[in-house]
Amino acid sequence: MNQALTQDPQTLILGLGIAAGLFLLSLFRIYRLSRSNARLGGDAGKMEKQVVLQQLEATSIHHDAMSWRAKTQRQFDALRAEFSHRLLQSDQGGANALKEWDQAHQKALSQALARISDLEAALAARPVAPPPAPFVPPPPSRPSLPAVDSARVQSLEAELAAAKAEIASSRQQNAALQRALLLARRRPQPPVMRKSSPRSAARGA
Repeated sequence: MNQALTQDPQTLILGLGIAAGLFLLSLFRIYRLSRSNARLGGDAGKMEKQVVLQQLEATSIHHDAMSWRAKTQRQFDALRAEFSHRLLQSDQGGANALKEWDQAHQKALSQALARISDLEAALAARPVAPPPAPFVPPPPSRPSLPAVDSARVQSLEAELAAAKAEIASSRQQNAALQRALLLARRRPQPPVMRKSSPRSAARGA
């Protein structure tokens, strides 16, 4: 009986020691968990602040991108309107130049035709040479006169050829001007290139 009583307190003491050790171990674990929870709570607060800052930065980038896009669109519209106005002015200027060139060409052509008519009339009014007479040697005291009529005819023919050449050259220039104006009207307008924003490129990356 006494031996059993002496064994029971030892068992109780051993059990109490084990329970106290487990209790202390659980307290230590609870302390460590509370510290880790506090550290994780601080990290969570920092991460929330970073998320808010990133959202604000993304909103600012989006706002800048939209404003840059609107500004670029306005510039593109202004350039397109300016190019359209310049193209219209160039077409009107080309049409006016062509009209003036046609008027000048018609005036020069009429003047050249009138000059040709005058030259042809002068050639037609040339006196007919009489039939050749028998050759009689002139007396030695009189010098021979130069052939005035033949020189005048040659000069009139040279002027007629020059007028015809001038008319042909003016016609060629008129045709070249018409072709150049037609090519200028058919030439397409160069597109306006848009520049990409560095912020939008960084956002896409």
